[in-house]
Amino acid sequence: YIATNIRSNIRELEGALNRVYAFGHLNKKEINIELAQEALKNIISPDEKRVITPEFIIDTVCDHFHIKISDMNSSKRTREIAFPRQIAMYLIREMTDKSFPEIAKLFGGKHHSTIKYACDKIYAELKYDEDLRNDINSLKAELKELNQMLDKMFGPEEFPMAHNYINNMIRMN
Repeated sequence: YIATNIRSNIRELEGALNRVYAFGHLNKKEINIELAQEALKNIISPDEKRVITPEFIIDTVCDHFHIKISDMNSSKRTREIAFPRQIAMYLIREMTDKSFPEIAKLFGGKHHSTIKYACDKIYAELKYDEDLRNDINSLKAELKELNQMLDKMFGPEEFPMAHNYINNMIRMN
């Protein structure tokens, strides 16, 4: 129950587990799903929508710009690769709770300052580049739409695999 509903990071998962243990110990109750639900009712909402994952963002950006996922992690610096990579970094920073170092790991272990530079660059360009603004808005809308569709179709356990399946189906068309 806990691992299904808390996916953001290991510290949050560990904190939830400690909370359930302490709640059970203080109330002298056996630890079970009902106790976990009661102990975590202010943290976990079973009806809460799943969040957009970094991998989901990367897949969607790759589809949008017609590049391979492997190119995102490569050291290629051509504009055709680097620009979508920077957009993906920016969107992950904007749409998730990931830090610069966490995002850097997603992109083949790049330095966190590379991620900060990419986010700052895209943010600055958004002020004057209407085409970029349209691309970003289009990507955000697509991500939210796909996320809602997946949320309606699949349960919490199936959700991570489902977005990969749907992205693969989209690529085939």
